[in-house]
Amino acid sequence: MSCRAVLAMSLAGILAGCASTRPAPVVGGRTPIPPRPPITSPTTPSVPTSTDFALAPARFADIPGWTTSEMAPALTAFKRQCASWRNRTPDAVLTGGRYGGTVSTWFGACTAADTIQPGQERWFFENYFDANFVVGPGEARLTSYFEPVIQASRDWSPQFTEPLLKRPPDMVTVDLGAFAEAYDNETLRGAPRTLNGKVNGDRIVPYPKREAITPYLGQVIGYAHPADVYNLQVQGSGRLSFQDGTQARAQFSAQNGYKWNSALGALRNSGRLASPTWANFRSWLDTNPGEQKTALNADPSYVFFQEETIADYAAGPKGAANVPLTPMGSIAVDPAYHPYGAVVFVDGAHDGYAFQRLLVAQDTGGAIRRGPNRGDIFAGTGPEAGAFAERMNSTPARWWTLLPKAFGAPIASVATATTPRG
Repeated sequence: MSCRAVLAMSLAGILAGCASTRPAPVVGGRTPIPPRPPITSPTTPSVPTSTDFALAPARFADIPGWTTSEMAPALTAFKRQCASWRNRTPDAVLTGGRYGGTVSTWFGACTAADTIQPGQERWFFENYFDANFVVGPGEARLTSYFEPVIQASRDWSPQFTEPLLKRPPDMVTVDLGAFAEAYDNETLRGAPRTLNGKVNGDRIVPYPKREAITPYLGQVIGYAHPADVYNLQVQGSGRLSFQDGTQARAQFSAQNGYKWNSALGALRNSGRLASPTWANFRSWLDTNPGEQKTALNADPSYVFFQEETIADYAAGPKGAANVPLTPMGSIAVDPAYHPYGAVVFVDGAHDGYAFQRLLVAQDTGGAIRRGPNRGDIFAGTGPEAGAFAERMNSTPARWWTLLPKAFGAPIASVATATTPRG
C-alpha cells in the first residue's frame, strides 16, 4: 500500500513471524462468501527455485484454477490502475519491477477493459494478455491483510488513550533511487528506494524508534484503544468510526524506517501471551495497563497516518501505487521484481482449500520485499475480511504474470525458465 513502506502484514503473517497488513464478505460484509472449491492441485505445489528472476511463456490451459477463478475483482482493480496510467505520459515506464515496459504498452488493454461486460472477464484476459510463469529467489508465500474499522474519538478519554499521529514535520525523506541513478551506483540500486530520517546538524540520521516518538502540537488525528492503533499500523491503514457516527480513513502517510517486529510475538515469546491473537492482545493490554507501553515498544517500527474522506465505501485505501485497493483484486508485491499494475495469477491454499486468484499488483510492504513469489492479498474492509486474512498463510505458492500481447521478451532470461503444468 509510490514509496510508502506499508507494514502490510496480516495476522497470519504475524503468526508466521512469531514462529519465525483485502472470497470473504469483502466490503462491510455485503458480499456473501462463495463456496470454495476443494484442492485440485497439490496442497504444496512444486515450486522451481532459482537464484535468478525469470519469466517463462505459459499457456492459460496449464494454470491451475484459471477456468474457475472469479476474475471480476481483478478487472475492477485493472481499470483503476488504467485510470492512474492515463495521467502519465505514454513513454513513462511502469513503477518498480523488472518488466512491464511503458504505460503505452498497456493502453490497448486498458481501452478494451472499459467495454467488458460481467461474465466476459476471462475472455478479456485471455485475448489481450499472454501468461508467463514466474521463477525467482526468495520466499514463496501468500498472506493477506485488510482494512480494520476501529472505534475512535477526537478527544482523549479512559476508553480511547492511544493517539493516531500525522507525519511529523521534522521527518525528511531521502530518495536513494535518485542517488543510485545520479551516481550510477549498483549498491544503492539494491537498497530501499527511500529512507526516512531527520536532520541533525549537517547530517540526516535515522528517525527515532517507537519508544522515543512523542506527539507534536496539532499532530493528533484522534484517539483509540492501543490494540486498535497498533493493528492499524500493522495493516497500514484503516477506517475510523467516530462516536458521532461519522467515518474517516486513516491512510498510511509515513513510517519511521525500522524493521517491523511483532509486539504480539514478543509477548508470546516472553511467555506472557499464550496465543498471539488480536483479541488476546487487547485483553492482555487491558489487564496490564502499566505494561502497555513496554509491550508496544517491543516493535520499534511506527506508522504515521493522514486523515482522508472516504469517497468510495466499496474501495479500499490507496496502496503504494497510489490507486484505491480492490478487495480480493489487489495484491502487495515485491516491487524489486513486479511493477505496480502487473496482472498476476497465484496458486496457493487457504484453510485446506485451493486458493487460485487473478490479482493486480498495487501495494507493497516491508515484510513483502522477499522475492517475486511473495505476496499479501488485500481481503477488504471490516472483521470478516480480517478473519479471512488471519487464516491466510500459504507456502509455497506459484505465480504467473500476464503481459499485453505482442509485448516481446519481458526480460533477458525468459528462455532459461521452465513452465510447470497445473
